[in-house]
Amino acid sequence: MNQGDRPDRDAYLEEIEDGLRSMIRWSRRHSSQLAHDLYQGLDLTALTILSALADSPQSRLTSLAEALKLDLSNASRQTSLLEAAKLVEKVTDPNDRRSTLLSLSPQGQKVLDQARSDSTEFMHRIYRDWKTSELQHFAAMISKTIEAIDAVDSPLTGDHS
Repeated sequence: MNQGDRPDRDAYLEEIEDGLRSMIRWSRRHSSQLAHDLYQGLDLTALTILSALADSPQSRLTSLAEALKLDLSNASRQTSLLEAAKLVEKVTDPNDRRSTLLSLSPQGQKVLDQARSDSTEFMHRIYRDWKTSELQHFAAMISKTIEAIDAVDSPLTGDHS
């Protein structure tokens, strides 16, 4: 990097950070509203759990909590609510009779499919005026950003004393 570029880069990085923060807030609001509208009382964490179970059926609660970076007690409470709502099913782990495995119920899959469909339709409305080439470029930049984030161990590297 050319040191003369530093002020420009700093300004762009600040704008990117502000934009990402706004997108995260929007995403949380949108996902929470979508979850609530689909199933009374369902929240964003519950929808996230349903999605994770669709991707990894027959999951242990501990694995699910770890993968989603949830506190085990919160994950347990959420999955109990989802089970009571008949969106998640528990079965005994055939390899360890003391443990249970979680899976989406048919109703849970239906709710998740509807959530994903509604979300996709909403994205079509947001980006209706974008050219396909712009969407392609934006998608590539998002992927590149995620790869860069995944490559960094922690946002708090360096000396902060």
